[in-house]
Amino acid sequence: MLRAIALVVALTTVSSCSDQGPNGDVAGTYDLVSENGKPLPADPNDVGGCCITLDGSLTLEGASYHLAISYRNKNTSAEFMNTEDGTFSQSGNTVTFVRTGGGGLGVPFLLGAGTVTEDQLTVPYGDEGPGSNQIIAIFRR
Repeated sequence: MLRAIALVVALTTVSSCSDQGPNGDVAGTYDLVSENGKPLPADPNDVGGCCITLDGSLTLEGASYHLAISYRNKNTSAEFMNTEDGTFSQSGNTVTFVRTGGGGLGVPFLLGAGTVTEDQLTVPYGDEGPGSNQIIAIFRR
């Protein structure tokens, strides 16, 4: 009987942690390390893009996120940053983002649902969603 109770307690503990991701709490700051499989700094759109992505970070804290990415214009060499704020929720290894505002250029990133594995977060963003010209960003904690 005690073994059955211990098993129920263990299974309940495991299932209650399942929404926190593979390493527990997903909170923290993740550094942008690549876009479309290219390490930074890089132009994720190859020759057709206007800008080179220099660096960035995605911070998850409580139920809020802050995304900041810096760029360099290939034509003018001007450097600039775009930011976005919002809320996030997690179900298993899927992280969903809802934009509440932005700074910098005020251009929304249009974040798609991300996938968290170990200390890595993969997030598609940009354009108009799946099947479009999205950028696949890899962030690492």
